[in-house]
Amino acid sequence: MTLLDEQQITEGLERLDGWEWDRERAEIRKTVELPDFMGGVHLVTAVAYAAEEADHHPDIDIRYTKVTFHQTTHVAGGVTLADFELAARIDELIDAAIPRE
Repeated sequence: MTLLDEQQITEGLERLDGWEWDRERAEIRKTVELPDFMGGVHLVTAVAYAAEEADHHPDIDIRYTKVTFHQTTHVAGGVTLADFELAARIDELIDAAIPRE
């Protein structure tokens, strides 16, 4: 997999909702808050299925009602197109998981 350059990453982030780039960790990441702990667990489960389907897996941190998704392509040593593709799918799952008022 080919690493994306700074411009490609910046442009990719413009198409996502609330993701940020951590240059030092060579990843993009997003934190989302769910109404309750089980909502976060259910979201993580949905993301796990999507990750398996894509054969590309995020690092995930659950802190009570906050879930952080870290996307990087470990084997490539940084951010690739696969990270943006899965990030977009994660955004779709987040939209489905968070109740709208």
